[in-house]
Amino acid sequence: MPSSRPDKSSSKKAPLAAEPHNFNQLGLDFLKSTQYTSPPRKETESMNPELIEQLEQKIGDIVEKYTRLKEENARLAEENQQLQSDREGFKSRVDSILNRLDGI
Repeated sequence: MPSSRPDKSSSKKAPLAAEPHNFNQLGLDFLKSTQYTSPPRKETESMNPELIEQLEQKIGDIVEKYTRLKEENARLAEENQQLQSDREGFKSRVDSILNRLDGI
């Protein structure tokens, strides 16, 4: 009786590496690695000293603003704490006045 399974010894396929692949038919578009990045231009190989100075100036300005904002934040946190304390004091005074009025 003949078998429906293929005979392992009768037909051997060539290795897959020998088969040509056309990836475009599969919808794949492989690019060479040189197409992903462009080589640096001569102008960007070394930074201009003027640009470095401008960058240092901007960084200095940012650090200065950060310091000022940090000090202002600390001052405002202290002021907020003081105002909350004052509010609690006023609240307790108003409550005591209302209790006295209820007693009359």
